[in-house]
Amino acid sequence: MVDSTLKKYIKKTIKQGYDISSIRSRLLKSGYSKQEINKTIKEIKGRKHINTKILAIAAIVIIILIITVIIALKLITPSPKQISISTTPLVSTVVPGGKLTFVKTIISPTSREAQVQLKHTLIFKQTGQTIKSQTETQTVGQRSSTQTQISLPTNIEKGQYEVITTLQYSEGSTQTSFTFIVETTKPTAPSIEEPKPEPQAICPGGCDDFNTCTRDICNKGICEHIPIKPCCGNRICETKEDQYNCEIDCGTQTKTTSETIDTAIKTARTDPQTATMICNSLPSVKNADDCFATISEKTGKSEYCQSIQNDEQQSDCLLNYALQGDYSVCDSIEDPYYLQSCFSLERQASLQGMVEEFR
Repeated sequence: MVDSTLKKYIKKTIKQGYDISSIRSRLLKSGYSKQEINKTIKEIKGRKHINTKILAIAAIVIIILIITVIIALKLITPSPKQISISTTPLVSTVVPGGKLTFVKTIISPTSREAQVQLKHTLIFKQTGQTIKSQTETQTVGQRSSTQTQISLPTNIEKGQYEVITTLQYSEGSTQTSFTFIVETTKPTAPSIEEPKPEPQAICPGGCDDFNTCTRDICNKGICEHIPIKPCCGNRICETKEDQYNCEIDCGTQTKTTSETIDTAIKTARTDPQTATMICNSLPSVKNADDCFATISEKTGKSEYCQSIQNDEQQSDCLLNYALQGDYSVCDSIEDPYYLQSCFSLERQASLQGMVEEFR
């Protein structure tokens, strides 16, 4: 066992900056044996080595723990919401040389305006061949619905086609697509009942008044010009005409929010998909939410509530069905207060049913 006094002295002089040779010489002169001095120095160096090794291992363990925590935080941290886009065609079939019109609905996680690049690629599904593509730049807010038209080539083949829309912005990109059919013959338009012409007598010079919105007949030698109603092309948006079946008359007409919602309600009874598109075409999220809520109320269909963006308004819309006895909507409610109210109504109805059974 080494001398503790000697050990303490050697440690002290090493800290003061003396080298081992000087310390050894001084101790030899003081009467310590060479063997005792070397043994003490060896023990001091050995303990220092052990301490350094332990510190190194501890440092490595700490670094590994830090790296593990960083990786875990990255894995559990949810990725930021991205801009999303959906496209809906206004028609399912188009003829060669015709125009394909579709609605783009872009939703951003923030109300801050952002500029996006859109590329629409037309692909022939049978061969995978790209027929044409077109690009556009658009500034979007929290919600934006706009129309885009693609002119089809006159020599395009009949068959199924796909339009792939790629949206690019500063933080990434996303894609959406839809399909449609190209027909070689124009689809027949809804027939308009016209009065049967009476036997014509000869009218000198003919009866054509060069008005496409009248039917010209010669009745007993007298020209008659019978109005055709509605007449697509007279620049008047008439009853039974809208921007979808007569774009030339109604395409540029601006409707109020109330008028648009009324149109969506009427359309929802026969064509829910188009009604949804009409609501999404409104300029703000609030207007679109009000549109879906009104359609749900008028049609009695809870699925329209799911399209409402505002959580509180969506939950209120669904709760109305629970008040009428439809508790299947409870699982779709996200607001905790409305969810609790919905389950309370369900429990109350269940208890009331049990009481009725015991009576």
